[in-house]
Amino acid sequence: MLENIRLAFSSIMANKLRTLLTMLGIIIGISAVIAISAIGNGGKYQIQKSLEQFGTNRLMVYLNWNNSNGISTRDYITDRDIEVLKELEGVAAISPMFEEWTSMRANNKKIDVVLVGANEDSGAISNVEMIKGRFINQQDIINRSNAIVISEKDARELYGHIDVAGEVVTLNTIRGAVEFVIVGVSKYEESLFSNMTNNGRAQLYVPISTVMRAYNQTVYYGVNIKVENREMMDATGQQVTKLLSRIHNNGADKYMVMNLEQTLETVNSVIGTITAVLALIAGIALLVGGIGIMNIMLVTVTERTREIGIKKAIGAKTATILMQFLTEAVIISVLGGLAGIALGYLIGSGVSALLQMPPLISTAEVVSGTLVAVSVGIIFGVYPARKAARLDPIEALRYE
Repeated sequence: MLENIRLAFSSIMANKLRTLLTMLGIIIGISAVIAISAIGNGGKYQIQKSLEQFGTNRLMVYLNWNNSNGISTRDYITDRDIEVLKELEGVAAISPMFEEWTSMRANNKKIDVVLVGANEDSGAISNVEMIKGRFINQQDIINRSNAIVISEKDARELYGHIDVAGEVVTLNTIRGAVEFVIVGVSKYEESLFSNMTNNGRAQLYVPISTVMRAYNQTVYYGVNIKVENREMMDATGQQVTKLLSRIHNNGADKYMVMNLEQTLETVNSVIGTITAVLALIAGIALLVGGIGIMNIMLVTVTERTREIGIKKAIGAKTATILMQFLTEAVIISVLGGLAGIALGYLIGSGVSALLQMPPLISTAEVVSGTLVAVSVGIIFGVYPARKAARLDPIEALRYE
């Protein structure tokens, strides 16, 4: 076997360009599979991470603006509705929906922000992680205080550091400029979801009662709900819409439920389908690469016919000749496979960097890529190796 490996590398080094061209199909096929897997796995991970940052076990219940009968004032959700919904089985936390694009000024700087009206449950629902100070509490809601929680990103943009508790910032509202006192700083991590929905801007939180007064509003278009058990998501959503319809005495189709878990499953399914289709295309490249190996090995057998004749004349067995050429085919495939794995990782890393997500390649995929390369070498190397092994030594010696 060691002699076969040495002879194989001697043949490869003697025909470098031909060997490289032979490997191209394998390299392209394996690199495509690895790159597709890296990008697909990275995309799934990023979506999962974004969902966790947005809030796990979270339902969004809001008015169905596509309702054929239209939405009237009486269909909007009130504070009384929220108090009733809190008592439903499976509801761990609930907060009204209020988001508004505005701007914030401090320290002679002005930035765009996403203003969120929050209650004491909002932090738990949105998985807000505090790194300085505290979140909005019930006392802030009762007192309609001008307390505000900003992100570490906004703190650094305005002040250059995050020790900003007690500082005063000015928000632009429908009533004009209103001053707020910073009571806490939340952790900020950029995610695919935040980039899509908020254009990369961080959310800041103020008491919902203060926001409603500032914007002259008394009702809400929706609520965010954290469900105790992930398996109760659908059932809880149906309970909420039915109860709201009963309270407001309107049709059940006046409210919609967005289950982010279902959205994640749908997106993962789509990514999986796309990955499978692209992997199939890459498989065709592998097939072409295998045919290339078979063709080149047939040429090699023809070139080395006299050598085969001499070996058989001095006692080489059929199995010895078979193994010699099969070893060369496998080594060419393995070298192409390793080059394909390296190239696939580089391509996957590059594309993932552009999409701002990590390239995730598992050890199983690398091992699978190597095994596929070996299999291609064996499958497409058997016929040329058998042809070489079955040559008649007298005819081979007379071959010119």
